[in-house]
Amino acid sequence: MKPNFHSIKYPSLGTQLLGLGGGIVLLLALAFTWFNTQTQREELQDVFTKQARALAFNLAVSSSSHLLERDFSVIENLLLKTDGFEDLHSGTVLDPTGHILAQVIRDQESRRLKAHYNSQTMMLGTSPSISFKKSQNGKVKYLLVSEPVDSGGVIGMVALEFDLSSLQASQTELIQRNILLAIALIVPATFASWLFIRKVILELNSLTDFAQLMVNDEGISHKVSPSSRELAMLHITLNWASGALARKNRALEEARVKADKSNDLKSQFVANMSHEIRTPLNGILGLTEITLGTTTLGDKPRRNLELIQLSADHLLRVVNDILDFSKIDANKLDIDPIPFALRANVQAMIKTVSSAYSKPNVTLVLEIAPEVPDHLHGDCARILQVLNNLLSNALKFTQQGVVTLNITLEESRGPTQPSDTAHVHFSVRDSGMGISDAARSEIFKAFSQAEPGTARKYGGTGLGLTISQRLLELMNSGIDLWSEEGVGSEFSFTLALPVAHAPSPVNNDVAHNNMESVQFKDLSTPGMGQACDTLRILVAEDNMVNQAFISHVLTQLGISYRFADDGLAAVKAVEEETFDLVFMDMHMPNMGGLEACRTILTQPKHHKLPIVGLTADAIADTREACMAAGMKEYISKPFKRSDIENVLTRLNFKISPIPMQNFDHDRELLKTTMEMIVAEIPNLLEEIELRLQQAQWLDAKRALHTLKGHCKLIGEMDFASFLQGLENQLANSQSPAEQELSHLRVNIKALQHRLRMLSQ
Repeated sequence: MKPNFHSIKYPSLGTQLLGLGGGIVLLLALAFTWFNTQTQREELQDVFTKQARALAFNLAVSSSSHLLERDFSVIENLLLKTDGFEDLHSGTVLDPTGHILAQVIRDQESRRLKAHYNSQTMMLGTSPSISFKKSQNGKVKYLLVSEPVDSGGVIGMVALEFDLSSLQASQTELIQRNILLAIALIVPATFASWLFIRKVILELNSLTDFAQLMVNDEGISHKVSPSSRELAMLHITLNWASGALARKNRALEEARVKADKSNDLKSQFVANMSHEIRTPLNGILGLTEITLGTTTLGDKPRRNLELIQLSADHLLRVVNDILDFSKIDANKLDIDPIPFALRANVQAMIKTVSSAYSKPNVTLVLEIAPEVPDHLHGDCARILQVLNNLLSNALKFTQQGVVTLNITLEESRGPTQPSDTAHVHFSVRDSGMGISDAARSEIFKAFSQAEPGTARKYGGTGLGLTISQRLLELMNSGIDLWSEEGVGSEFSFTLALPVAHAPSPVNNDVAHNNMESVQFKDLSTPGMGQACDTLRILVAEDNMVNQAFISHVLTQLGISYRFADDGLAAVKAVEEETFDLVFMDMHMPNMGGLEACRTILTQPKHHKLPIVGLTADAIADTREACMAAGMKEYISKPFKRSDIENVLTRLNFKISPIPMQNFDHDRELLKTTMEMIVAEIPNLLEEIELRLQQAQWLDAKRALHTLKGHCKLIGEMDFASFLQGLENQLANSQSPAEQELSHLRVNIKALQHRLRMLSQ
């Protein structure tokens, strides 16, 4: 029966869309106005506060020496010189007990700062602070900023009081301007929405008429004149689809035959896809980790980034499952037994699973029998992978109760087993929903789950149990299942693992591929803190996102670096300048990482250059190829900052991370600051040596204090400790020894060179 569209009584789509569009426009305008106003108000207040703190800090630094000399008239002149800051209401310098030593107050008539003498006291703390003062009507009127005057200890305080009237007037004007802007946006946006909706409705009406004509026609070559190009294309496509369907069926049969013949290429395809997915995942996880490390991040953006990180971790687990299944299916997955500590590894895995799948009403319990040997020989990574799959399934399907991992020791199963082999029994039991009899035979099949809606409700690929079963088969074991609906389930398996001896302390060089020691310049004198060496790294990486992540990490670690977009560029770069280390991506255009590594190491002068492989190919063949090419280490993507730090530590490189919070995590600000410090260092060194020659201990101590502050700012804590020791000597009017002065000169030059490299 042909539908009668005129008998349908509902609000028209145009009315609904116009109402929705108008509401969205209004909501967006209000949201824009509110967000823009809040942001700009906060920016105005933040700029005002930073300027106030900077002025207080500069006055505190300038007043330090005069306060020690009790020259209050000079301090008063310093306060009067701040007259150009029109918002400054008053400025006061106090001693540590709160007595006023010098004070200026802005005259209401002349609007100039004038000296004011007051015998009262002000109670302030000895640390920098910011507070607001209210007028009698309760409105915030003044901003009070205090800054300690430090000279080996707090010798006074600088207190500045700023009038907030101009700031509040600017904020009021900002609100009015944003409201007018919002009104100006709403009107044209609403009109544009109406035009768009009208066009959509006309197209939908044409589509309805066209569909009615197609229903009445019996052939596939119906002639009609659609009102738009898109509908004309749709009409032609529908006419063509009927005839093409038969051809497609024949083509699908041919494609099925070809697909059966290409099954041998599946593993390589999955490996390539794994690489292509892991590469952007490295950028996502890496940059997310760096951004989460920013202390100024708001709660809502931080929560969003944490969700992004969880999603990326979940995607990585899915990719790993598919890659493992492909390798198992192609019989290309090998077991790699090594000595390992059972308890430490299982406990670490439990923490990871608990944080990822924790529920408020579910308790995760680990029970390891005392008689189970701790040091065993087996493929620890694969054993933990099986336990991880079983525990994550148990936690996902348990809404309340207990999930228990129990590890016990079974008796030997026969006389043929060696006496030093332990039969370790692992069981994961939960109090979840249980598994029906019909579903027990299905859950171990690839891409299968117990119920049709399981994937939608609980997630997962349906490969976890399949992979676990295949892995256990490679380790000569299998999974036993007990389950009762409404009571719970238990998955268990037993592994025959040789008992290993407890590891003895070994030299790091032997423990990590017998690596050659990296030689450093000797800048140190025994017992004296020294500046960190200048570390120069070449990063051969063609992916821009990964370049951005690595550059962030190396900047935070205080390491100078250079990028090469391919293997040829990397080979050319090591010929142009000297590097301490090379990070080499495996897959790059023009020349791959392995070929570039071999080309570099064939040169005698680069024979000892450490090269670390970077790749998203998470397969054993790639690791072996990296080592065979002469690489010292291997990092699998996606990697984190801690992975880079661990590699540098294993290669015996000393690093001095830069506290990026000192620069609001702004690399441009860091670069500018380092350039300023580099320019100031020669003057400071000259000042120190001149004052020491003239026995002017206080002035020399002041210059050392400035240099120490620069070192702490950029994370050179060892050298800052040495400078603090020199300050202590000068405070007691003791001249440093010549050995200490020589150490100072050498390390200042090293510091200057490092900062110059980092600021490039």
